[in-house]
Amino acid sequence: MFSESIVTTELSLVSNSNSSVYFISLSTNDIQLTTAVIEETTSNSTGLWYNRPMFSPCALWNPNATTFADQSTLGPYTHGVFIDTYNTLYAGSWWNSLVKVWPNGSSTATRTIQAGLYQPYSLFVAMNGDVYIGNGGSNGQVDKWISNATIGTGVMNISAPCCGLFIDTNNTLYCSLSNLNKVLKVDLTSVSSTQVMIAGNGSNGSTSSLLNSPFGIYVDTDFTLYVADSNNHRIQRFGFGELNATTVAGATAPGTITLNYPTGIVLDGNGYLFIMDTGSYRIVASSSAGFRCVTGCSGSSGSTADKLYNARYMAFDTYGNILTLANIGGGGSSGEVWNGWSHVKSKDNFRGCGNNIGMTLQKNDMICTYRASYYHPSFDIVKLNGKSGGGSFSYDRTKSKEEVYNAFVEFIEKQIAAQTE
Repeated sequence: MFSESIVTTELSLVSNSNSSVYFISLSTNDIQLTTAVIEETTSNSTGLWYNRPMFSPCALWNPNATTFADQSTLGPYTHGVFIDTYNTLYAGSWWNSLVKVWPNGSSTATRTIQAGLYQPYSLFVAMNGDVYIGNGGSNGQVDKWISNATIGTGVMNISAPCCGLFIDTNNTLYCSLSNLNKVLKVDLTSVSSTQVMIAGNGSNGSTSSLLNSPFGIYVDTDFTLYVADSNNHRIQRFGFGELNATTVAGATAPGTITLNYPTGIVLDGNGYLFIMDTGSYRIVASSSAGFRCVTGCSGSSGSTADKLYNARYMAFDTYGNILTLANIGGGGSSGEVWNGWSHVKSKDNFRGCGNNIGMTLQKNDMICTYRASYYHPSFDIVKLNGKSGGGSFSYDRTKSKEEVYNAFVEFIEKQIAAQTE
């Protein structure tokens, strides 16, 4: 029944010869590999260096998971995943400022790309094996790493992180600037490196020509651009040369599916969509039979084998497996109580690559809404008792959650007292 080895760091896994689905869901600071057996055989699109397997419209996935690795393997706050047609896996860590590479069948990374990187966000591998990394968090550029290079070279200057990267069959590089609400492209064969804005205009909006926090991107072989327009809860399709998009998934596209902060998108070999519906903790897909949920279909998040938590990046391997990367953020959970303050709301608002969390604490008639950053040990107050709040509370990561929150609610009470003076 089983035939192909799957890269793993904690246990030996094999893939069903009829294909399986795999995804990483980072919860309680662990990276998990979720496996699910698909009941139909797959074939792959030819002529590409990345994978686009073909599935039956009746393909089914088992929802249960197995742990792939914890953060000791790659580190927390993972960003970017790519799998080539040799099943070489590339995955990045924002926290450790690196990208690791696992060859097919190996449980040990054989290459680490690190020198010159600082908090990378996304990655894509070209047909010739060059690795492109969105090194724009602080360095303001996309870097190219050739085989066995010890340092990367800049190929694209950017003023915000690329939350998504893609290279099409004409060797054109695409970058989605979530914080700037636009998608840029640059011809990698041109010496001028002139950037062209091909989607959005830098202002957020919901019309056909505007985007609001575009995240994952995908370019079809006919150069149609697909954008996960996360804060508009939709998938936008831009035909080649077109600045006005058609919504192909989301509540505003009748007959499709309702999405909640989608952040990742890939196409299979038949041109059907696979969407990381991050805010609903699931992967959904289209087919000739319409849209359906693929995995994480309970509608709730969690760390059990059948659930996803903030999964965002995904890629196919040659067998139809899907590997996804996810992140967790700071902040508490609904129902927790700290010195009389109860968490009454815990809701992701997926702002840009940083993916902050908006949360609410309440004590009697006192209410505080705050944001907890994924990447910085701080809580930013948004509202206090219905009024616009201010102030940022920084904490020590070495402290326990109880210590952090007891100190934070004390900080809140001081801010409220200052409001009434």
